[in-house]
Amino acid sequence: MKSMTGYGTSRVQNKDVTVEVSIRSVNGRFLEPRFHLPREFVAFESDLKKVLGQSLLRGTIDVFISRRVKATASKTQMTVNDGVAKKYLQAYRKLSKDLGIPFQVHLEAMARLPEVIKLEESYELFAGEEAALKKAFTEACKNCDKERMREGKALRRDLEKLLGSLEKQVRIISDLREEANVQLQERYETKIRGRLRGSEIDPTRLSQEIVIQLEKADINEELTRLSEHIKNYRQLVSSQQAEGKKLDFYTQELLREVNTIGSKSQVAKITHAVVEAKTLIERLREQVQNVQ
Repeated sequence: MKSMTGYGTSRVQNKDVTVEVSIRSVNGRFLEPRFHLPREFVAFESDLKKVLGQSLLRGTIDVFISRRVKATASKTQMTVNDGVAKKYLQAYRKLSKDLGIPFQVHLEAMARLPEVIKLEESYELFAGEEAALKKAFTEACKNCDKERMREGKALRRDLEKLLGSLEKQVRIISDLREEANVQLQERYETKIRGRLRGSEIDPTRLSQEIVIQLEKADINEELTRLSEHIKNYRQLVSSQQAEGKKLDFYTQELLREVNTIGSKSQVAKITHAVVEAKTLIERLREQVQNVQ
């Protein structure tokens, strides 16, 4: 079992550039990767998605990638626009003459004017940079997957503990079933006799009516299905595969059966056990949302 919550990083450095990758994942219904890439790496996004999908099958995944070029390897070029500088100079001299204000040329001030000096960045990759990117990314995916496995072990322990508590409540309800049926039988018999007071009561017909009402109110089928769902739930929890969606489905089925028992029950002790069971199932549901 794996959690959908995890974090992994990696850094690969060669003689020209350092590539750093950070991957953060949280729960989500489907695989939803979100890449934050430098311009130089945008072309590799499709390939990186394929690598990501090999280990992280579900979740919202944020991928942050950065590159740092060594100063000695920088391909940034600086160009001086002489024509623009001369036009600025001509404009300043004319303004000085028109306003009668002395004008002195300061080279640093001229250099800071727009478009006089330009920095042109090269977006070409260095030799071996693509390999460094893919190596760092693969390692970060593995590290994130390891963290998700570690979180998954903790999730499994919590789910097994909750299942054990749920089974206890189901046993309580099962033990109370016969007592509930006896009380229902007495209640139905009293109600029917009250309505037919003064009339001759056919014992056979009375028994048939009571049996019909008891069958409608009996919770044996719900208890049987609950036990089967819990059994399947345990198998999924113990599985090494990605079973988050199936667990979510069975959580809904558990809640459905418990709600049905609650709607049928007229015994206070069973109602109390149902409330406890629903609380446990809600906690199961919260935990299952994080299972891959």
